[in-house]
Amino acid sequence: MRVFLSCLVAAAFCWAGMKLLRGRGADVVAEVEGVPVTRLELQEALRAHLWVRNESWQALGAEARRQARQAALENLVNDRLIRVWRLREGGEDREVEARRESALMRRQFTGTADYEQRLAGQQRTQRVFDEAVRDAQLDEAWIAGKVTKAGTGAARAWYDQHKETLRIPEAHHAFHIFLTRHDAAKPDREGDIRKIHRQLVAKEKTFATLAKEHSEDDRTKTLGGDLGWFTRQRMPADFVSAVEKLRVGELSGPVPTALGWHLILVMERRPSRLPTFEEAEPEIASLLAGQQHAAALKALLADLHHRSSARIVHHHAVIEQAKPAP
Repeated sequence: MRVFLSCLVAAAFCWAGMKLLRGRGADVVAEVEGVPVTRLELQEALRAHLWVRNESWQALGAEARRQARQAALENLVNDRLIRVWRLREGGEDREVEARRESALMRRQFTGTADYEQRLAGQQRTQRVFDEAVRDAQLDEAWIAGKVTKAGTGAARAWYDQHKETLRIPEAHHAFHIFLTRHDAAKPDREGDIRKIHRQLVAKEKTFATLAKEHSEDDRTKTLGGDLGWFTRQRMPADFVSAVEKLRVGELSGPVPTALGWHLILVMERRPSRLPTFEEAEPEIASLLAGQQHAAALKALLADLHHRSSARIVHHHAVIEQAKPAP
């Protein structure tokens, strides 16, 4: 799903330049209902496309670059289609929201100078940028108006069918004292861990004291060895298997794992359970809303492409020259 407001900064900068670039002889990569998509916009969209995927343009081959250009341009064309048809149908006034969103975006820059430099470098003005923010919000509101929200009945049906996927796993709250087996200067730690264990059994010192003195887990030793709450998915399997064998309040003997040696004290345990529908309903509603938004947007874009297909023009020679903006 392509959520317009989540990408509002990039979209606004792209759209803000349309009025300024039109008529200046700027290269045009596509036209949608007579509205141009410029090479500068495509290059900015390419930069964002690569950043989201943590990819480098230099590392991409010819085919991967072609696909990146195609994906970035497709999003720009879709933006144009939504803007054109939304303007034809009209929309609500969102001036207050637009001013608030514009101010929020400015705060994302390191300072006023950085923000103004970004605008100047792309030949944009504050007024044009603010207009673009407002238009982007109107686009999103226009799309949202075409999405029917799922009711409680749909959420309940989804819960009845998929509730096992929401199962909350068994959780443990445990402390440990850890000695690594990966220190070349200390190849055998069994003797060390057994000595600490004897001190615990004899109650010569508390678990927390011995953890602070001996544990080699820097993250937990200052907390007396407290690992907090965790599930099987968050810890190495051999460690969790040892934890699951212990009763609440029980101290383990020396436990070897792939990482090293442990002494484990289980403090609390929560059994696995299914959440009630009331607990899960907000999450399910959000999931269904996302799915419906994606489906509605896909259908809407397909319809707009069909209605505008004869008036969407691509200039392939210019597209092939586009590279990510610096």
